Amino acid sequence: MTPDLSASDEGRLNQHTNRFIPPDTIYMKVVGDLNDEDGAELNRQHWEMGKDVDGLFFICDISNLESVTSGTRKGAVEVQKKLAIAGFAILKAPLKARIFAKLIMTASNLFRSDKIPFTFASTDAEAWEWIKQRRAEYHAAKK
Repeated sequence: MTPDLSASDEGRLNQHTNRFIPPDTIYMKVVGDLNDEDGAELNRQHWEMGKDVDGLFFICDISNLESVTSGTRKGAVEVQKKLAIAGFAILKAPLKARIFAKLIMTASNLFRSDKIPFTFASTDAEAWEWIKQRRAEYHAAKK
């Protein structure tokens, strides 16, 4: 089953959304500008939600992203280095957001021997299908 990602206000941080969907996925939607204060809180939450998950996935809806501060970007890279991330599905990203996502993923992968795979998805269903496939691959490789 594909969860409805917009079903509730759970995980709201100002205009952004950040919540854990069991067993292994963090859904994040960034709207407008992501300042240092909100960015630090999102990064802190990512650590808390994902620190005990082996094979963590992110679905990141950045369709309404305007800008992200450099402090937030650096914080995201630091958190990502410490988590066992199995993949990112970047949802509904226009060109500007795709460039931002590739920048963050490239920076994160520079510091990892196990590169984090990512995909750009147009729909929630497409993102969840990629995660389902990637989850199976991730756990099979761990055996």
